[in-house]
Amino acid sequence: MTTAKHRSVRDPLPVVDTALTGADLAEQWTVTADGPSRYPRVSFTPNVSIALADGTVLKAQVFRPADADGIPVAERLPVLLNLTPYNKSVTHLAAWLLRGLRRFGVTVPDVPPKNPRLFELSELARALPGGGLATFGVNDALIRSGYVQAVIDVRGTGASSGGWGMFNDVEQRDTAEVVAWAQAQPWCDGSVGMYGISYCSINSLQAAGNRVPGLGAVFAVEPVSDISRDLMKTGGAQTFFMPIWMLAVALGKWLPSPSDVVRGGIAPGWLAGRLRAPLNRVIRYIFEGLRGRGTLIDNDEYFRQISPRFEDIEIPTFVYGAWDDIFGPAALRIHRRISMPDGMFQVIINEGYHGSPGSQLGRPDGPPRLDVLQRAWFDKWLKGIDNGIDRYGPVTLQQQNGGWHTLETYPRPEAVPQRFYLDAEPSGFAAHTSLDGSLGAAAPRGRTEHRLRRRPGLLKSPTTSRLMSGMTAVLGTPGLKDSRYFERGALTFTSAAATEPWVVSGPLNLHLRTRANGAEAFWVVSVTDVAPNGFSRMLAEGALLASRRAVDEAKSVRGVDGDYLSPWHPTGKGQKTPVEPGVSTTLDIDLTEVDAMIKTGHRLRVVISAASLPRYIPSIPELWASRQGQSVVLDPDQPSYLVAPVVIGARAGVA
Repeated sequence: MTTAKHRSVRDPLPVVDTALTGADLAEQWTVTADGPSRYPRVSFTPNVSIALADGTVLKAQVFRPADADGIPVAERLPVLLNLTPYNKSVTHLAAWLLRGLRRFGVTVPDVPPKNPRLFELSELARALPGGGLATFGVNDALIRSGYVQAVIDVRGTGASSGGWGMFNDVEQRDTAEVVAWAQAQPWCDGSVGMYGISYCSINSLQAAGNRVPGLGAVFAVEPVSDISRDLMKTGGAQTFFMPIWMLAVALGKWLPSPSDVVRGGIAPGWLAGRLRAPLNRVIRYIFEGLRGRGTLIDNDEYFRQISPRFEDIEIPTFVYGAWDDIFGPAALRIHRRISMPDGMFQVIINEGYHGSPGSQLGRPDGPPRLDVLQRAWFDKWLKGIDNGIDRYGPVTLQQQNGGWHTLETYPRPEAVPQRFYLDAEPSGFAAHTSLDGSLGAAAPRGRTEHRLRRRPGLLKSPTTSRLMSGMTAVLGTPGLKDSRYFERGALTFTSAAATEPWVVSGPLNLHLRTRANGAEAFWVVSVTDVAPNGFSRMLAEGALLASRRAVDEAKSVRGVDGDYLSPWHPTGKGQKTPVEPGVSTTLDIDLTEVDAMIKTGHRLRVVISAASLPRYIPSIPELWASRQGQSVVLDPDQPSYLVAPVVIGARAGVA
């Protein structure tokens, strides 16, 4: 068991200045990134073979600085690797698109449109001026500054031979061989870094945790902290995203680069690898998910194997995340697990989705663009340039409902865990819900029981927006961020309006007394900030099958007063706890991390429901076992409450 470093309510609470720092450094990095290039052009080699020890051949595209005639320079330079399952031609296309947009001066206006639909779409599009697209694959400006970039199709994808293993041990060994290959090239000075978004950030962190020889630094954008817990089996439930994503990768394997085909560059065994496992892994996953068991979803060793070993990372690592990322604010969970000297590990997290990396960066009064940070990071740790990025942060976050802050650590050490009790007494502020309960400092006076109505879920919900990487922006702000549509069939518990600003900072836990009428129950919980006009913005979410309520104490986090802040629920084979119909049971439901300002006049709300499709999909047997319904039990002798670390007023830097 881990005890969180939160103060007791009896300790003095110092005033902490958390204003964003490093503006002068950020300006310096931006000037450097946007300044004159060291080399005038970029040389592109489209079909490079990397022969692995087992005979598998990976295919790569290599981009090198070139002179005015397009001839690659002879100088040895640091190499940056991007290992992708999405077909290296896609990253090349993204780079081509970025060049075209820059050439014709196409950009996203600094002043967003007033139309709600266009506003949210423009926020997603700000991944372009925020540097997100430049970090996806190929960054011409970075190459011309003196780097080699290589984009490689991982085994079994794109033009590479073999069978795709999705992060498995074979793929991890491949990564180590690719790093060694890069170091051995005549154009490499011996320094190698890895970078990428999503999948490519995860395999970068895997390599760092595996301490791959020769790997010098990592720049990871929107990674996962634990692929089972964050996405594939949150609270024991599957997700609609996985089979769709796996299907997309499986189909993409059949689309090699046209240039590879023309040049005869398809690796030997390419067709055999695809015929051997074209879609069967996807089909297996779907059927195993529907029936709730199988070698893929129950393979605990596989999930342990594919999760990066953050505790073993020793090289400089930069992690960027977003509050509404499909993986949740995983960057902050990673922060809890990495222990390195100051400056060698940096975290930035901001408002945004998986599909809008960097959308909040490069604006006045905020951190620089994502591509600027990427260059500064590699300049420092691969070239030895003292540019001060090791003195930035180490935790830089855009507070939910607030501004930018620089923290020495997360959660805020001055945060005090506090209980917010659930009560059936009406708050008077949620008439649209199945139950308008209250959230306060005292347990309820009497016992009540409240049955949940099961609603299948809504396209217009914040959980769906997270799952769809923000692509539901076409529905406008109400569909993307306002939880009230989702709350209509839920039980809600809303606090009184804040009389002064306060902050919630850290992991959250809902301690909930429940009763299942059958042998299973599925619980979906979110915590929202409610504005005076009723707008309910989701801050955190979580889910749990009642049969997965057991807690692994060794991996869990408790506050100094003993309450769970982050309970860890095992979701592997043979780790279910029977649910006795009609008997009250207490659950501790783990919610995603937050750092949110609750402004004067705003309220905190707990939202409880029995479903949230398509984000969470219990198996058919689990759904059948829960068909008789479930209830929340509000009992003064065994109260239900939200545990949240809070900081009041000026001590949170919000005065």
